[in-house]
Amino acid sequence: MAVRTTVHLEAELIARARRFVPQRGMSRFLNQALAEKLAALEREELEQAMREGYLATREERAALNDDWQVVDGEHWPA
Repeated sequence: MAVRTTVHLEAELIARARRFVPQRGMSRFLNQALAEKLAALEREELEQAMREGYLATREERAALNDDWQVVDGEHWPA
């Protein structure tokens, strides 16, 4: 669903965009640009959360790894 809104854009940005975007295509262009920027920000947010989660469970994973070291080498030639 489209929502009509008012935004204030720098005149220089509009002039630069007009080189590539026809008058009737500006809304579509701005929607696509905003969607791409939001996707990048959401990806950064997810990566940060994953990084924090990885660091928060470091000791737990190390202990689990130590538990499995015993069976990892079982029945393997030395």
